[in-house]
Amino acid sequence: MKLLRLSACLFMLHSVFYTPSVFAQWFLGQDLYTVAHQRLLEGNTSESFDTIIQAWQQSPAVEQRNNLDDLLNLAITEDCGRSLTQNVLPNWLSNLSIRREVIQNLNQVMLKLSVTGAARVPITDVTFARWPDSTLISSSPVSEENGDFSVETKRLELPIAGGLYKITLTNENKESWSSWVLLTSPSIKQKIGWKDSKNWRIEKSQLPNQACPSPVLSINLYDLNDLSWTPVWTEEIDGRLPTTLPDIDVPDGRYWLSVGLIESRWQGDVSILDIQRITRPVDAQTAIEAEETKE
Repeated sequence: MKLLRLSACLFMLHSVFYTPSVFAQWFLGQDLYTVAHQRLLEGNTSESFDTIIQAWQQSPAVEQRNNLDDLLNLAITEDCGRSLTQNVLPNWLSNLSIRREVIQNLNQVMLKLSVTGAARVPITDVTFARWPDSTLISSSPVSEENGDFSVETKRLELPIAGGLYKITLTNENKESWSSWVLLTSPSIKQKIGWKDSKNWRIEKSQLPNQACPSPVLSINLYDLNDLSWTPVWTEEIDGRLPTTLPDIDVPDGRYWLSVGLIESRWQGDVSILDIQRITRPVDAQTAIEAEETKE
């Protein structure tokens, strides 16, 4: 039954998005693309995923890259990416996440890629590179006593594109683990934006992936005078997402408000997060005065 549903989904989507001429070019003489598509139709998701990786290693043309991106998106609809790969995490690595983030404040946009996780043996080095030779991260992560670690790129000039990447982690025992990572093309649409200092808008996805968790809204409030940049208040909400800052019991003063829309999927054991975040300064006194006016 799962195979029939996936085959029907692939057939309908190809019928909508591809004209007969393009559809024919898609298969004509492209063995790896044909095999990847066929294996996906047959329900062999991990084998299709491996073939998509091989196709990316052949330096595909623009149209072929778009086709590979479409295939990956379709494969994710099966179970949100859990069955894409059988490459499991080693026993010294508890969990691993790759976070692609767009941060928009009132006058600039910042792009960030980070790798976070938890390890039973301290991690000494993390590398994340785009195939074939573009290294984005190669450094020691910031580690906590409980085993949590994180490392991020320096300021990026361009969004992290869809395509083939490789991640490698090394621990203090000199043990290494690496895996290919396929990222989908980033969203070109800003799904969250400010209405005013206490309200924001969220654009609903027209075709949400039912296999994946609902988007999560992450709200953080920072004291502008606290150089540690530790949030004084934080909340994560899923389901019905609010569009207004709730009443918060904090001292009067100037704060930095961060609101992030988080969409998540999996590649086997690795979670992949796409985050759109908006930030701006807010005045806590304004909110208090507003409540007094209502009374």
